[in-house]
Amino acid sequence: MWRFMTPSRERAVARRALARRPRRHHPRVTRLEERRLLSVTLVETAPSVSYVGAPVTWTARTSGLGSRPVFQFSVVSPAGDTQVVRDFGFGNSFTWNPMIQGRYEIVAEVKPGLWSPHGQAAYAPYTALSRVMGDTAVVSPMANPLVALYSAPPSPGSSMYVQFAREGPTLSWQQTSPLPIVAGESTNFIVAGMLPDTTYLMRDVLDNGTISAPLAFTTGSLPSYLTFPTFTVTKPPAAGIDPSQAVIFHAGVNKGTAGINIVNTVATDMSGNVLWYYDPVANGYAGYAQNLEPGGTVMIIGGHAIGNAGGYDTLRQVDLAGDTLRETNIHAIDLGLAALHQPPILTLNHEAKLLPNGDTVVLATTPKTVDYKGTPTRFIGAMVIVLNQNFQPVWAWNAFHWLSTNRLGTDHPIPTDWLHANSVTWSPEDDNLVVSLRTQDWAVKIDYANGTGNGHIIWKLGAGGNFTPIANTPDPWFSHQHDMRYINNTTLLVFDDGNTRRATNPTADSRGQEWVLNEQNMTATLVVNADMGNYSPFLGSSELLSNGNLAFTSGGLVTKTGPAGQSIEVLPNGTIIYVQQMSEFEYRSFFNTTLYSSGLLD
Repeated sequence: MWRFMTPSRERAVARRALARRPRRHHPRVTRLEERRLLSVTLVETAPSVSYVGAPVTWTARTSGLGSRPVFQFSVVSPAGDTQVVRDFGFGNSFTWNPMIQGRYEIVAEVKPGLWSPHGQAAYAPYTALSRVMGDTAVVSPMANPLVALYSAPPSPGSSMYVQFAREGPTLSWQQTSPLPIVAGESTNFIVAGMLPDTTYLMRDVLDNGTISAPLAFTTGSLPSYLTFPTFTVTKPPAAGIDPSQAVIFHAGVNKGTAGINIVNTVATDMSGNVLWYYDPVANGYAGYAQNLEPGGTVMIIGGHAIGNAGGYDTLRQVDLAGDTLRETNIHAIDLGLAALHQPPILTLNHEAKLLPNGDTVVLATTPKTVDYKGTPTRFIGAMVIVLNQNFQPVWAWNAFHWLSTNRLGTDHPIPTDWLHANSVTWSPEDDNLVVSLRTQDWAVKIDYANGTGNGHIIWKLGAGGNFTPIANTPDPWFSHQHDMRYINNTTLLVFDDGNTRRATNPTADSRGQEWVLNEQNMTATLVVNADMGNYSPFLGSSELLSNGNLAFTSGGLVTKTGPAGQSIEVLPNGTIIYVQQMSEFEYRSFFNTTLYSSGLLD
C-alpha cells in the first residue's frame, strides 16, 4: 500500500543521512529572470470519485526545458512528510495510489537534463476521500482480482489489523499487518493471499481486542492475458513439516523466455494453488523480485534488461496491490554516486532489500579497465549501494578498491564476470554486511558499521579464505553459491550450487548448508549439509523456518520438460520433507505465514 515509509579514492564512502523528519519539498529551481521562459504543469487523470485506493495518473507537461527533460515526482502526505516516489527519469507521468485519507500535494520537478543544476517545479493538490459512509467497514475490489481493499470506519484506539478467512464450516483466520488509526479517519488495508474465485470473510480487530462483524468478498479469476507457471508438489508434506509457514513466495526469472505477459512474481499455497501475483502487463514492468519485505511489500529489479546476468536499469518497491511505492533508476543513482565520489554503474542486479534502519541495500555493476597479465582489460566489478528513504545513495562500496583483479574464478575465468555478487546479508552482531561473490566462491564481510564504515574487507569465507572449516565431509566449502543469509549473530545459511564440485564429480548435487562462524578463532563449523537430490548450476536461496526447519530453493534445474525450480523444506538433520516445483527457473523462494510476515532476519 502507498505509505511513507573519504572522497577522492575508490572506497566505501558515506555522506550524512537525510534528516528523517516531516519536511516540505524544496526543489532546485531556476533563477527568477529565467522562469518566464520555462513552464511545468501537472495534469491528473483521476477516477470518477477520488477515493482512497483509486489510482491516479499524473502527467507533467513542459515548455522551454529542452528536447529530452528528466522528471522527478514526489508526494507530500497529509501529515506533511515528503516522499520521492519516482526519481529523475525520462518518463513524464506516474501512477500513484493514495492509501491514506486526506489532502496531499503532488510535486513534479523537471530539469533540461540529468546533470543540469537548475530545474522547474509544479505543484498540485489532491484529496483522497474515505470509502466509508457510515460506521460499517467497506470491502472493495482492486485491479488485481485476488486482492481486496478493506476500509474500516473511524475507530477508537491506536491501531488495528484485518483478519480474513476462506468461507466454510471451519474458519482459519489469517491477518494483515497492523496499521495506526488516525482519529476521525478511515483505516485502509490491502488484503492479499487469497485463492481465485473464492469467497472470504473479513473483519477488523482493534488493539483493545474489539472485533467487527465479518464482511464477505469473492475474488475473481486469474486473467487470461497472463501466462502463469505451473506448480507441482513432487514430495508431499512429511512428518515434521512446519505447518505455520504455508505460503510460498516465488521469484521466477524466465531465463531465455521472451514476453512481458509471463508472470514471474507469484505466491502459492502448499498444494501449488496461486494465492497472489504481480501483474507485469498492468504495471508495465518486467523484471524479477528479490525479497518479500515484512508488512507486505516487494522489491523488484526490472525495466530495461542490460546484459545477460540479471542486469536491469530500474528498482521498484511495490505493495501487494501491485502499485509502485518508490522507484529509482541507474541514471538517478549515478547522480548520488557522483556526490560520494564513486563511478557510474552499468546495472542493478541480484539484490535489493530493506536494512533494519529503513535504508535499502542494492547490488550494482561498474566497469574498470585494469592491467591484467600485461594487457589493459575491461573488468566488470560489483558495487554495494545503500539508499535512504527517498532511494538516494548515502553509502557505497566499490569492489575494485578492495579485491585483486588477478584472482579470477577457478572454473569461470572471465573478467567481465569477475565477481558476480548475488546477495547481501546484514550482520546483526556488528551492523556490517556480508556479500556473496559467486564466481570467487567467497562470501566477504565488509565494514559497513551501519553506514559509518570505510568498506574494508573484514574476512573472506570459503576455499582460500580466512576461516578453517570444521566439517565431517572431505569437500565442505560451497562453490558458485547463492543467497547467503544470517539467521542469528553467528550463523549463515547458503545455497551451495556446487559448480566446482560438479566439475570434478559429475554426480555431485547442490547442497543447502548452515555454517556457524567463530570470528575469534576464525573457524567455520558446518552443522547442516543437506543434499538437494539434484544439481542447480545457478540460482537458489536459503531460509530458516519458525520451527527450526530449513528451506532452500534449487532454482536452475534443467528437466525433460524444460526449466524448473524447486522449493525444498528439510529437517535440521538435512532430510527432505517437502518439495514444490515451479515450471520455470526460480531465482529465490521463501516460506511465509502470510504475505505480510516475511520470516527472514534481513
